Order: sequence, then structure tokens, then C-alpha cells
Amino acid sequence: MTHFALSELLIVVIGLWAARRLYGAGRAAAALGLILFSTAAAIGAIRFGFDRDGALIAALADIHRLAGNIGGTAAMMALVYDLLHRRAQSAVWQGRYMAACAVALALALAFPKLSVPLFVWWSVGFIGLVAMSADTLGRPSGMAMAIAGLMLVNVVVFRQAAWLSVSMSWHIFHVLVAVWAFGLAYLLAVPQAAPQNEAAA
Repeated sequence: MTHFALSELLIVVIGLWAARRLYGAGRAAAALGLILFSTAAAIGAIRFGFDRDGALIAALADIHRLAGNIGGTAAMMALVYDLLHRRAQSAVWQGRYMAACAVALALALAFPKLSVPLFVWWSVGFIGLVAMSADTLGRPSGMAMAIAGLMLVNVVVFRQAAWLSVSMSWHIFHVLVAVWAFGLAYLLAVPQAAPQNEAAA
């Protein structure tokens, strides 16, 4: 079972690298999103990498699942916030958005089956915002949408895929998460334009 930790560790390494790159580019919310994904992967790496008799795998199962489902949804919320924040910086919408996220996460905690549709909802929102922001990001819209949408395709096609073995599904899913994190660092870590009032000074 130790091999299950390897692809989790790949997400940790790539995710933290990408988060550092995004934070350095002034995208703290996007960096937070990747840290949340990396945290879930780190729990998985510990769960399988340090287990010797199955006890650790069982003990961390619920925490790992919660970090993956709820943490993943919260991560997509952070990524959406990062792009919305650049389109409108009103404190009013930010407060409403945070309230909506809090309600959605509370519902996902109370009704775990909602975590997947909520993840999909925010993922679609992220893809749409990336498409609208492609010019600002300086990337071709098709490429930008492909990078942004890789996670959603990965979840739908490869996560717990019945047509693959458990280990194959596990590793393909996690490798693609790492590829997506690397792609986000390329997509979003672009120099930020100075505010207009500063540029005019």
C-alpha cells in the first residue's frame, strides 16, 4: 500500500511549488487554493507512506476524505475568488461571496453527497472566469480553458473510475492533479498590472 503515497507526494511537491509561485505573483487566494489541495495530499502521503499494519490507514481515512472533498471544494472557492477579486474589488460582493461559500461548505459538511456537485459548480465557475480573463492573463483562451478545466475532467473521468483498477485510477488522478497545479502556476502567475491611480502618479 506504500506506493499509494507516491502520487500523493507528487501533488504536495508540485502544489507547494505552484502556491509559492502564485503567492509571489500577488495571487494569495489562488495560492491558498493549492495549499488546500497539497494539505489533503499530504494527509494521504502520511496515511499510506507511514502505515505498517493498516491502523494508520483506517485512522486517517475520514480525515483524508474530508480534506479531499471539503478541502477541494474550498480550494476551488479560493480560486474563483482570486479571479473575481480582479474583476470587481467591492467589499460588498466579497462579503456576500464569503457568506455563500460558508453556507455551501456547511451544507457539504452536513450532507456529504453535496460536496461533489458543489465542487463541480465552483469548477465550472472557475473555468468560465479563466475564459473571460484569458486576455488579461496573456494566454490563448483555448489553452487557458484547457488548463483550468483539467481538474474537472480528471474528477469526472478518472477519480474512482470503475473501468480502471483501484491503483491505476488512484495514480492517474493524482498525477493529473499535479499537472493541473503546475499548469495553474503557468496560467495565473503573471505580473500584476499596477493600479490606475498608482500608474497615473
